[in-house]
Amino acid sequence: MADIPKEWLEKAISDGHINYIEYNKFTDRIEIGTGGFGKVFKYEWKDSSLIVALKSLRVDKNIDENIIKDFINELKLILRVCNHPNVIEFFGITKDGNGYYNMVLQYANEGTLREYLKTNFIKLHWFDKLFIAKEITLGLLFLHDNNIIHRDLHSKNILIHQRQPKIADFGLSKQINEMSMTSSSNFHGMPEYIDPKCFIVPNHKRDKKSDVYSFGVILWEISSGRSPFQNFEPKIALCVHISQGIRENPIEGQ
Repeated sequence: MADIPKEWLEKAISDGHINYIEYNKFTDRIEIGTGGFGKVFKYEWKDSSLIVALKSLRVDKNIDENIIKDFINELKLILRVCNHPNVIEFFGITKDGNGYYNMVLQYANEGTLREYLKTNFIKLHWFDKLFIAKEITLGLLFLHDNNIIHRDLHSKNILIHQRQPKIADFGLSKQINEMSMTSSSNFHGMPEYIDPKCFIVPNHKRDKKSDVYSFGVILWEISSGRSPFQNFEPKIALCVHISQGIRENPIEGQ
């Protein structure tokens, strides 16, 4: 793994496009997860009352430089538009004690949507489910209005903070995550949420319609309380299954 090329980040920081936050402002580190970039840690931000998450910007050194340049440009855009209550907040960049850059993100205290549904579904009324669906809709509409395509929308990257859904991990980070992973499978990610065109059309480029398809699967998950196609293996078989038009059965409302 290698650090995101420093000259691009440092220029964006020096030009004022991306906020830089000193690493010594953060304390009480706790590991909370692992992603394509590496480990994710929770910190207390000493100069505020905020709890934040730091996500490493380390990637495979073989990733095409143009993709990383696009990612830096998208970071600038995200910082400008990331002020919506249903989008996880991006505060800026810091450099940790090992010299690696990290994104400083809002910490969500109730975990992912999938975890939230697993813990709370039995207590949720249809009004509550509609509220969750509406809030995600508003966040996704906001991203699309700002020409940001998520590309990897599913219930594990929608976070819940004080009962409010917030979309996270959007944009080119999806592309970099996939290219940073090592796997014997040609299908990275979660195929149950992926636009079926990706399985049918070679090199299909995901667009806003792809996000809408993924959101439709999430709506089913919110209404059922179950993750789609549970225990369906292997992934390649699920991709074929979905590309043939097979879907989960609709859930009746009350």
